[in-house]
This record gives sequence, structure tokens and C-alpha cells, in this order.
Amino acid sequence: MKFALAWLARFGPDFGRFGSYPAARPRRFAGALRPRRPAFARWPNRLGALLLVVGWLGGAVPASPHEVLVQYLQHRVAVTLGARHVDVTVELTFFEDGSEHEREHMDADGDGRLSRAETDAWLRQLEPRLAEAITLRVDGRPVALIPLRAPELDLLGDWRVGRGHHRLTLFFFASTPADLAAGAEVVVEDRLWPKVRALVALQVEGRDGARLEAVPFADSLLPPAREREPRMFKARVLTPPRAVPAAELSRKPRRRGSAQPPEP
Repeated sequence: MKFALAWLARFGPDFGRFGSYPAARPRRFAGALRPRRPAFARWPNRLGALLLVVGWLGGAVPASPHEVLVQYLQHRVAVTLGARHVDVTVELTFFEDGSEHEREHMDADGDGRLSRAETDAWLRQLEPRLAEAITLRVDGRPVALIPLRAPELDLLGDWRVGRGHHRLTLFFFASTPADLAAGAEVVVEDRLWPKVRALVALQVEGRDGARLEAVPFADSLLPPAREREPRMFKARVLTPPRAVPAAELSRKPRRRGSAQPPEP
């Protein structure tokens, strides 16, 4: 029993925080630093340890972490605050159940294999709804989000219809409010696939002297959302960005076309 409690204490805190990211090399896009993608390589092992300990204490052996996550959709949100713009990147990773369901919708001709034309058509059909499903509030006020580039679909090298994984990434930006002050909250509201259980994480970054902190989630594993209720990704402004010359503020990020994965 002491051994089990020790393991629970070791792995429990990280499971609850779920959203701490190691440093990564920055990449540039649209004239700005591209938000770093969080790394979760160690998280499934820790979740597995936690589930096994809880199962042992309860007298039952739970399912493996892999079996638990197949029904989830991972929502990773990255917020970058600068003097000119707020950049928002939403990365969705579909695990086995969700990926199989969406791949069946992409397969227009029913041959069991996806083509570039089919995935492009799926994206075009979804794109208006995807843009409407992500909204932004800064200090309690709605701020218009603008698509920065076309959504990107990555089938992770598997063009077959069936159980697998795939990733969908959305890119937005908004003008930074001129009166932004320390203590203001930057909130991304996510209404994507609300009926699917969610695994959530938030990454924040400041530019032009800005400093942000991510508001921790009460739980990183969320049940299906209630009707019309978004999932909230909250960050708090610790230091607002420095002012920049008016000529710089008038510039907008240069939009780019989406990068396409090679078709087999």
C-alpha cells in the first residue's frame, strides 16, 4: 500500500497540471515566431502508472492508457501575444475512434483509400465551420479572429480508411487591443467536436516584452461539452507588450497557402 501511494503521489501532480512544455527551437511563419508545439512524450507513461495504481487500490485492473485515449480528441491551443497581434494556433489530434470516423467521411468513392482530392474536398466543406468554432475574448470583450492560413491536414503517412491517427491544425490572428493591461485574461473558446471527449493543453508565449501565464485546467481530460458551451483555454497577461511605432501597427501578417503532405 505504501508503494502504491508513493507512486500515486509521484505521478498524480503532473497528470493534473498537464500542460508544461519543454523548450523547443522556434520556427518562423508569416513574419513571426511560429508557436512551439508542446511535447507529451512522457505523459502516456505517467497516465498508465496512475491508472494502474488507482486500479490496484480499487481492486481492479483498468484499461491501458492507449485504450483509454482512443475515444478522445486532443485539443492543443497555442497563444502568442505581441504588440501588433495575438496569434492562435489550434492543433487537433484524432485518435483511433475519431480518426476512423472522419476518414470514412473523407472517402467519397468508398474504395478504402484516401486521395488528395478527397481530403481537399473534406477540408473545403469543413473550413467555414472550423473558423466559426474558434472565438477569442480579451479582458472579457470579443475580439475578431481572422484565419491566417488554410487549415492543414496531416494523415501521418497513413492514407487508408480505418483506425489510425491524424492531425488537423488551424491558424488565426487578431489585432492586439490597444488598452491591454496586466491582469487581463486572453480566452480562446473552442467549440470543435463538442460531443467527443477532449484531452486539452494550452501553451502561451509573449513577444515584444509581453509575459503570459496559462491558467491551469481543473482537469485535462474533459467529458463531452454541454450544448453551446465552449471549452475555455485561458491565459493571464502578466506584462503587456511594449508599444511599437504606428507604421508598424498598420502592417498585417502575410498570409500563406497551406503546406500539403505528399500523396502516396
